Amino acid sequence: MKNFGETIRELRVAQDLGLRETAVKVGISPAYLSRIERGKERPPRPEIIKVLAKLLAADPDVLFRLSSSTDPEIVDFLHDQPEAMNLIHFIIDNKFSPNEIEQLLKSAQSIRS
Repeated sequence: MKNFGETIRELRVAQDLGLRETAVKVGISPAYLSRIERGKERPPRPEIIKVLAKLLAADPDVLFRLSSSTDPEIVDFLHDQPEAMNLIHFIIDNKFSPNEIEQLLKSAQSIRS
């Protein structure tokens, strides 16, 4: 699996965006972006990751996983909704399989429709 920086570089090249252009649009220096892409710098703050994901048409969740970071919206939601945290603990404690998590997601979606 590629690391965060390699993934950013591949996505940027696929979008035919230059390093400078990307950095300016994201609000960081080209040197900083270059160091990130080369693995010389840790992934940026979550806010920058979200902007990169949008600019590069990438799934933000994938970028957050690669960065070992968490989307701040998710963190805020979990702080505001302790029941959601209880649900996550339940899933972890009961070692839900990916298939069971998918079934749970489908059940939740059916509740909303």
